[in-house]
Amino acid sequence: MGKGLEATAAAPARVAPRYARGDVRGLWERRFGVLSLRLEHEAFLIVLFAIYLVGITRSMPGQIASDTWMTLTYGREVAHHWLPHHDTLTIWAHGRTWIDQQWLGQLVYYGLYAFGGIRAVLAMNALGLAAGTGIAVLAARRLGGSVRSVTWLALLSFVVIAWTSWTVRVQSLVFGLFAGLLWLLAADSRRPSRRVFLALPLLVLWANVHGTAFLGAALIVLRGASMLLERERPWRDRLPTAAVLLASPTLLLASPYGFELVGYYHRLLLNPAFSRYVTEWAPTKLAIATAPFYALAVLAAWLAGRCASRLTRFEQGTLLIMLVLAMLAVRSIVWFMLSALILLPGALDGVFHSTWKSARYRYVNRVLGYAAPAVCAILVFGSFLHPARWFTRDFPVAAGDRVAQVAARDPHARIFANERFADWLVFQHPALSGRIAFDGRLELLTSKELERVVNFRIRTIGSEKAIKGYRLLVLWPSARSEDRVTKALLASPHRRASYRDSNIAVVEQRGAGS
Repeated sequence: MGKGLEATAAAPARVAPRYARGDVRGLWERRFGVLSLRLEHEAFLIVLFAIYLVGITRSMPGQIASDTWMTLTYGREVAHHWLPHHDTLTIWAHGRTWIDQQWLGQLVYYGLYAFGGIRAVLAMNALGLAAGTGIAVLAARRLGGSVRSVTWLALLSFVVIAWTSWTVRVQSLVFGLFAGLLWLLAADSRRPSRRVFLALPLLVLWANVHGTAFLGAALIVLRGASMLLERERPWRDRLPTAAVLLASPTLLLASPYGFELVGYYHRLLLNPAFSRYVTEWAPTKLAIATAPFYALAVLAAWLAGRCASRLTRFEQGTLLIMLVLAMLAVRSIVWFMLSALILLPGALDGVFHSTWKSARYRYVNRVLGYAAPAVCAILVFGSFLHPARWFTRDFPVAAGDRVAQVAARDPHARIFANERFADWLVFQHPALSGRIAFDGRLELLTSKELERVVNFRIRTIGSEKAIKGYRLLVLWPSARSEDRVTKALLASPHRRASYRDSNIAVVEQRGAGS
């Protein structure tokens, strides 16, 4: 009988819910309270990020450029023919070695295009940009930066990051990798752990997505070098880890191309012609657009001197390296801005000597914190409701069709196209492959060929030499220098505009001009 009573008493315990109704209500109230408290403190940061995301999606037509079509064209080549090794798409570089280091990123974008069209491509680009800046903000907060410092630095950084990175291209996919890797290494420099080895698979992934993987390798090597300078831990604890990190650049070859990538990185990083002829590779000069970068560079130098104790050796070295790279090339500004956003807030707190402990306008901040994501979601969703041709309005279908029609009538007709339109033409009309002078792969061109491209844009005499022997010319009259060249070329009786609007001009050459 005792056994039966014992069983009866135990039965209710087996069927009782895990939480009583009051406990569940209390749990939700506590979680809601924590969320409300966070919104009180970080409302402006949330609003700022929402504005940034809305700005990305509301300006999508302007984000589609030559790099976009280059990405989709090469992604299609990989999907249909696997990895390329020699160029077959252009005339100038025909037969030259082509190492498509970005094959995986291009394949991702082309797969999205095949599945969901240009909207899917634009959505992935926006997601990549949002992931990079979002992880950077989260990293800055988790590394000890106050809301105030992170907010001010984000306000300065978002403007430049947007200006330098809105174009739809593979680079957008690695912003999150960069921010996550830097967060991992910075956290390890403050509190070493075995999690630092997660940097190695991140680098392998990066090495197959985009050529900026060398930045990831440089950061990992810097962490290994800074580890050797630490005196808090004995040699036996840090030497093996440091050795592995210092050897990480070998992972840049963890690709189907293997050792062929050595030549690729050499041509990409040590090509002196790029800084002379390619705008993105030119040194950064002080201008209105670059003023926020210079302001943040001065702030970083000042904080590194005044609040050096708040930055580890690794963090100081990272800021220095990224600043030097940004000064050497415009295209590297974005990496310095992301690095500063992640690493500088803690140092900036050393100047403020305080953080926001309580919000002044608690209920206003709560409303903003809840409303901003909702309004952002509505506006972002609305941005994708436009018809597909609205996104590609700067690349009119009629112009591409006209080029394809003329080329179909004359199998020997060759095309000289601005690099903005070259890959677009090949992507929309694959039959034009091998009939276009050059495209966006400027690393395949010689210095003289790059000079011919520049001459075409700025000098009529140079233009005449560059286009000799080409039946069709596809020009970009929206560019001021190219508009002058277009008008000068059309002044000849041997040429006529087969198609022309404010964004593109298709010119046919006849007689002595061809």
